[in-house]
Amino acid sequence: MKAIVTASAPVDVHFHDLDPMNIVWHGNYAKYFEFGRAALFTKIGYGYTAMKASGFAWPVIDMHIRYYRPLELGQRAEVVAGVVEWENRLKIDYLIRDPQSGRKITRGHTIHVALDIASKEMQWETPPVLREKLSPWLE
Repeated sequence: MKAIVTASAPVDVHFHDLDPMNIVWHGNYAKYFEFGRAALFTKIGYGYTAMKASGFAWPVIDMHIRYYRPLELGQRAEVVAGVVEWENRLKIDYLIRDPQSGRKITRGHTIHVALDIASKEMQWETPPVLREKLSPWLE
């Protein structure tokens, strides 16, 4: 499915991200996805401060990651995040790639649901605030 809006963020591999095999530990890719997701939310004007002010949080309820190549110390990569579903749930696709060669490193997605911060109740429909924030890309 094609994303309606995308944003990208740089990823710099640091020593503390490595496992004993001197490649990025697999769990750190979730952190890298977050870099892209934060850039995406900022682009649509719904960064974490605005999200909290709206009364909704968007926790991850499912995540899938497919690894193609390892990232190594000192390597620079780019994570591209894009909204592919937004009604009833939010699905964000990710691609981590080498920015110079374009080679695919990792692909994945996360599924989020709206959570009313005050009541801690999951919302079965996407709150109007997300449609409003996505409206420039829906037309």
